[in-house]
Amino acid sequence: MDSRDLEYVLTIAHTGSFSQAARQLFISQPALSQYIKRLEKNLDVTLFYRSRSRVELSPAGMFYVKQGETILKAMQELEQTMRHWQQKETKQLSIGVSQFYGKWFLTPYLENIRQQLPGWQIRIVDGESRSLELQMLQGKLDFAIFPAPTSHREITFLPLGDEEILFAFSEENQEARDLLSRALTKKGIDLAFYQHFPFVLPKEGLKMHKAALKLCRQAGFQPQSVYSSENLDTVYSLVNHNYGVGFLPDVIAKNYDPRTNHVRFFHLKSRYNHRAVGLAYREGAPLQDLASKLYQAIKNKGV
Repeated sequence: MDSRDLEYVLTIAHTGSFSQAARQLFISQPALSQYIKRLEKNLDVTLFYRSRSRVELSPAGMFYVKQGETILKAMQELEQTMRHWQQKETKQLSIGVSQFYGKWFLTPYLENIRQQLPGWQIRIVDGESRSLELQMLQGKLDFAIFPAPTSHREITFLPLGDEEILFAFSEENQEARDLLSRALTKKGIDLAFYQHFPFVLPKEGLKMHKAALKLCRQAGFQPQSVYSSENLDTVYSLVNHNYGVGFLPDVIAKNYDPRTNHVRFFHLKSRYNHRAVGLAYREGAPLQDLASKLYQAIKNKGV
């Protein structure tokens, strides 16, 4: 057995569902099911009773979970302690960020971070915000930059700036352009005029996907998604090439290059089109004292 065995079994036990556990663990449900079957075969015991409607722990599974929680916590604490000693000796820190926010929010500030933290080696970790939070809770990651909100109360979130969500479509979308005379108001665009359009949306489960659904539902409709991606740069590219209309952060509009792109951006007539982007870390983490320097390194340059 290893820590992954324990983590997988505990997550299934806590969620009561293979599909929910798979989403939290960022693997496919069939892969998780096969993994547990192999584990049960190796242990020669049944850990879960499965039916179409529910998943229950067997007596052996209950014992495994009870002992496993203590073992996994001890393993994580040992790993965190060893990593802390390594960091003290080599002065290493890790910053997690999604691919999109790494490009637009972290890269421009790295030189300022180096000046605030001289002698520190910085490791950049790509990942979706839920995964980054989990890594911080497990002591595998020191800091992260992503949009609010956080999913765990142990995570401290320091807002770095406000992000506006904009409605976007390609200049080549003549039908969308023709509606502007009626849809565009002084307060922003009225999404209801575009409810019958195909939408390019972020992947289900991402914060931007939830924000997009909230914006559309406020306008009185459920968007028809024709393409989805976990990368906002891909969403931008699909909108740019007229595969559908969509929602994008204002940082893209601020860095827009009309020579290579044909996207038009519009403010939204909504109270749900703003969110904070911030610096996150686990309360009590070994490098927590560096949070203020890291925060100032970014804020002093301006977000």
